[in-house]
Amino acid sequence: MAVSRRAFLSGCAAVAAAAGGARRADAQTLVPIQVGYYPGISALPLLTGVYVGMFASEGLAVDAEPAVAVNKLFSQLDDGIVNIAHTPIDDAIAYDLGLGARSVKSRDFVAFLGVDDGQFRLVARDGITRVAHLRGKMLAVDSLSTGMAFVLREMLEVEGLAENTYRLVAQGGSQQRANGLVAGKFDATLLTPPFDVSVTARGCTTIAHATDLVGPYQGIAVIARRAWLSENGSAATRYMHAYREALAHAAADKTGSIPLLSRALHVAPAVAAASYDAAFRHGGGFCRDGNLDLDGIRNVLRLRAEYAPPGGGKDPAPYIEPAIVTPQSD
Repeated sequence: MAVSRRAFLSGCAAVAAAAGGARRADAQTLVPIQVGYYPGISALPLLTGVYVGMFASEGLAVDAEPAVAVNKLFSQLDDGIVNIAHTPIDDAIAYDLGLGARSVKSRDFVAFLGVDDGQFRLVARDGITRVAHLRGKMLAVDSLSTGMAFVLREMLEVEGLAENTYRLVAQGGSQQRANGLVAGKFDATLLTPPFDVSVTARGCTTIAHATDLVGPYQGIAVIARRAWLSENGSAATRYMHAYREALAHAAADKTGSIPLLSRALHVAPAVAAASYDAAFRHGGGFCRDGNLDLDGIRNVLRLRAEYAPPGGGKDPAPYIEPAIVTPQSD
């Protein structure tokens, strides 16, 4: 399910044409913005904005490129190769604290839009139907030092499983973990749509949703360097407006969103439809109106302080850009 930019472009061409094409301004007037993102349901508003034309209508030429690894993505942000990243806010916090997987020159990565609550589902191999059944089992995450690992450890703690009662291993990205789970290389992992939908269709079982156990959580956020935002405030504000319009469009247009997801992620329409429903219909997972969830960020910080002390404090303020963000009231 790994998606290259070329594959995505070819896959979505028919969708864009069927929708009447993007509402584009004169290409010479568009401000170029390079965006990195992770393929999955969380990318739907971004891709809708690109291929339906919300960004172009705001005078932006957004080039959305799938990310292959968090360390490369933040190196590209640091070097100015990428201007904006749709990535877990915990990753930005880690790099701001100097705890990223790769050394970078900058420590001014901040969020100015919220994308989702992580949309983490705890999915287990066939035969495991409850969290309690994970005692003595091997569980997989992307890395042992990221927000996903902290979320999973908290979920297990809430369900009465102490750290010495299971084994946690790093197994890479979503597709790699999905394949490993089906192959029986480990017993459970956290996945997001459409990866969880794909593996449950192959006999695995969703046994818990993260936010049911850990509470509000800010997962993917729209991140940029504070220095870039200071120099490109108008473009960032227009990006925010376009993203919010695209989110509203995607939420209202299931019929158009399913073929877009299916072609972009190389999944069957049924998997795309189930992923869409998981994000929009069954309790949701996207941040309302693209707002950052301040309680969710506080929970991110709490989990990092608990599982990777001393953490990054309790206040979300250092990790958001108030000049652009209109955050939710406390």
